[in-house]
Amino acid sequence: MLTHRSTFVLIFLSSLTTLACQPTTLDDGSESETGDPSGDGDGDGDGDSGDGAPSTDSGDSGDPTFNCDPSEDMPCPEGQKCTVLTSGGGAPLYDCVPDDTAKLPFESCTPAPGTGQDQCPAGYACIPSEPDSPTGLCLELCGDDDDCDAALCSAPLDLQIPVCAAVCDPLAPLCPELQVCQRVRASNFVCRYPRANDQGSTADPCSVVNDSGCAEGFVCETGGIIPGCTDPSCCTALCDLADADPCQAPMVCGPIPLDPQPGLENVGACYVPQ
Repeated sequence: MLTHRSTFVLIFLSSLTTLACQPTTLDDGSESETGDPSGDGDGDGDGDSGDGAPSTDSGDSGDPTFNCDPSEDMPCPEGQKCTVLTSGGGAPLYDCVPDDTAKLPFESCTPAPGTGQDQCPAGYACIPSEPDSPTGLCLELCGDDDDCDAALCSAPLDLQIPVCAAVCDPLAPLCPELQVCQRVRASNFVCRYPRANDQGSTADPCSVVNDSGCAEGFVCETGGIIPGCTDPSCCTALCDLADADPCQAPMVCGPIPLDPQPGLENVGACYVPQ
């Protein structure tokens, strides 16, 4: 008998399959989300373009070491799985470990950064919801967007481990437990772990870098077009351009001034037209 959690996982995976059938064009030149605390927009953290095999030399730069490639079909001997290991804040190590798979993708799990024995499937790892958290989700490892289906390769904040972040509809979000549907890379919306301060609503201050400071259902826009905003940028509510305008005057539901993800052309935001 399926549990409530198993049923959600199956529904979520089915929604990803539906998105994967839609033509999706990603702008590789747009700003990437990064797990680098410096906020340099590197995104994948491995310094390679995704063409050919990843580098196996970590050197002194903090780059990851690859003893296996989790994006390959059979990167490890039988009975083993390719996962990522971290220890003491060092650079990630991708290596083969005993295959203890017992969970489905996106299921809740307990991180095991030292051993990789987290019960997640091969090519996945239990990524904590925040550094040192005892809980996380089984998320698919990646090197670039080509490794993902209906998802973007993006490193969670404060981590150097890029994972496939599922594309989502912010007007009808369906994300795994612990994650929310938020904007990254201009107008692309993906399921991701929120930051502790991602709680802002209309006219609350925020950072335009990945909508930092805004709750799910809100985006960060220029403060001058948000009534009541006293900061350079503030949160404002998302809206559906195809429905009746829900925005409070003098704001109207207008297009997000960035290229929308295919299938999300009706996603707009409330602001004062200029």
